[in-house]
Amino acid sequence: MFEMLTLIFLEFKGEKKQTTGGGDDSKPIDISRLDLRIGRIITAKKHPDADSLYVEEVDIGEENPRTVVSGLVNHMPIEEMQNRLAIMLCNLKPAKMRGVVSQAMVMCASSPEKVEILDPPSDAVPGDRVTFEGYPGDPDKELNPKKKIWDQIQPNLSTNEECVATYKGTPFEVKGKGVCKAQTMANSGIK
Repeated sequence: MFEMLTLIFLEFKGEKKQTTGGGDDSKPIDISRLDLRIGRIITAKKHPDADSLYVEEVDIGEENPRTVVSGLVNHMPIEEMQNRLAIMLCNLKPAKMRGVVSQAMVMCASSPEKVEILDPPSDAVPGDRVTFEGYPGDPDKELNPKKKIWDQIQPNLSTNEECVATYKGTPFEVKGKGVCKAQTMANSGIK
């Protein structure tokens, strides 16, 4: 009897794997899971309840701009935030930061001493997708925070010796327009 129950349990478990296998669990955990797009920071202002945060309105090629909260006050003057292109991580789960919901993340080269917003190619436009040669998958609609996909991918993001943003050495690229770079930060992490 016990063996029969065990067999039934194992068959059920196998069926369950098959029904969920087509979802996020079947996709490799690599850069193709991230929805990285070009955005134009339309406006930036200080967060009303946090000295180190900006609240930005960002055009990422959608019908309405997204609100983005970023901790860049100590790294970048507000004038340099206004009307600039940036690379945005668009499929993080929206999160409330000091009362303001952030709907994306500004991608930056980062070291303990310095932070720089990554620059897309000069002719990129809001909504252009950042792609990676050799990683053809489609981005998740929304990254599941419990699966920690961003946490597993982020350590493999860095700038190279020419300040080009890379994932495991493969450049952040806007097809037909060029690569994404930091201004001065070579061999730095990206967050």
